[in-house]
Amino acid sequence: MDDNIVAALAVTCIFGLPVMGWIVSRVLAHQERMEMLRRGVVPPPNARDMRRAMKHGWTPGAPTQDVANHYDYYPHDFYAQQHLRKGMQVAFVGLALLIGLGFIGYRGDGTYVYGPWLLGGLIPLFVGIAQIISAVLGGASFGPASARQAFGPGQSATPGTPGPQSTGTVPPGPVYGGWRPGSTPEIEKPASPPDYRG
Repeated sequence: MDDNIVAALAVTCIFGLPVMGWIVSRVLAHQERMEMLRRGVVPPPNARDMRRAMKHGWTPGAPTQDVANHYDYYPHDFYAQQHLRKGMQVAFVGLALLIGLGFIGYRGDGTYVYGPWLLGGLIPLFVGIAQIISAVLGGASFGPASARQAFGPGQSATPGTPGPQSTGTVPPGPVYGGWRPGSTPEIEKPASPPDYRG
């Protein structure tokens, strides 16, 4: 057997089999969920969604919130501030990579050669800068929450004054199960075949 074929087969097995196993697992879980819904059984909530909801303050058995009277519990600039934080993280990671990769071009005689390895730091640096600009244009501002100025409808423009939506409470997580018309239907016993014996 050719050495190249062995190497290609090894790489395919090492990287391909785990991915194939994950895909088969997801397909089987989806088919199982669809079959449960088809037969009238309410499937249990997804474990990943449950953990995400519990991280946001949802507890099992807690009364569900009224969807008609639901409003956003986050401050008006929460998502813009979150986008700003992520942009700053990406920009500083890019800057650190740029500084680290910059030493590759240094020669022993004191000369410096620019090369394509700097793109490994420049690309995340400018992606982070673009995220920062997008967040600032979306309403984010720099500084601690007590010193930020909020501008917009219904918001106070004086620093240090919280907006009407910043209650300081933990926002509720998503509601699982949804609305049900009555009790959960059980799987009924199928009808027995007709008796043709005479």
